[in-house]
Amino acid sequence: MSSMNQTIGKSGQRGVVLVSALILLVIITLLSMSAMRVSITELRMAGNQETAVTSFQASQALSDAIIDAAESTPVIGDPGYTICTGAGAICDRENWRLPNGMYTDQLNTGVMNGVIVRLAPALRPPPRGIGSSADKFSAAAFSITSTFDMADQGLGRDTVVEGVLILVPTN
Repeated sequence: MSSMNQTIGKSGQRGVVLVSALILLVIITLLSMSAMRVSITELRMAGNQETAVTSFQASQALSDAIIDAAESTPVIGDPGYTICTGAGAICDRENWRLPNGMYTDQLNTGVMNGVIVRLAPALRPPPRGIGSSADKFSAAAFSITSTFDMADQGLGRDTVVEGVLILVPTN
């Protein structure tokens, strides 16, 4: 009788180990798949952030180059006088180029574009605290909009708008 009890006890436990192992394997597989999805999502987010930073830096670089070139902000024309780096219907002066051929390829292909607009009033008092004699100068204000656009290639799009004051000596 004793050998019969041992046989029944062993046969009742044979499938429990297999079922337990399969459940554990399914749980580990689901955790692994979840971790992979999270990793892929984070990788895409990092790529998008890199694209956003790169496109902003390109727009800012064009804006800085325009500000550095004194001929890009001539104190001529009335408020609204517009200078563009590319052809445009709203521009008084088109196809203006940066000195030394800077960004020529990007400007020619339309990847980068800059628009300089003279703001109203034509001349205004300079801001206080600039370390100059305020009664000897007035200021001309400009808005500089620089755009970088390579979104069609997955490299981002960004626009930077900055204001610039040019001091103009008075008589």
